[in-house]
Amino acid sequence: MKVNIVARHFDISEKTRDYIQAEIDHRLEPVYDRTVNCKMIVDKVKNDYIAEVILNVPGETLTAKETSDDLSKSVDFVVKKMRKQLTKHKNKWKRPVDPHKQFVESSDEE
Repeated sequence: MKVNIVARHFDISEKTRDYIQAEIDHRLEPVYDRTVNCKMIVDKVKNDYIAEVILNVPGETLTAKETSDDLSKSVDFVVKKMRKQLTKHKNKWKRPVDPHKQFVESSDEE
């Protein structure tokens, strides 16, 4: 999956870009392969790094944001959050709907 990586207020090395790309490819792509596009925003505020992932999937836009004192920690945590959201989204659409199932009303009267 092609990841658009944006760095704000600092420059990131090619090694860091490759690391981010590998994390997205290794952790998110196997979970749900129908993603439209992915954007990773990395920001530096004082001594903290903020990593944000914006993932467009059919019918929804998923976002996750994480702050840490280390860039790789922020990336790892935000990918973990996004993996959880993506799994939830995938399972939401995989639930079978049985049109023949009838609802039975329970009554407490006897």
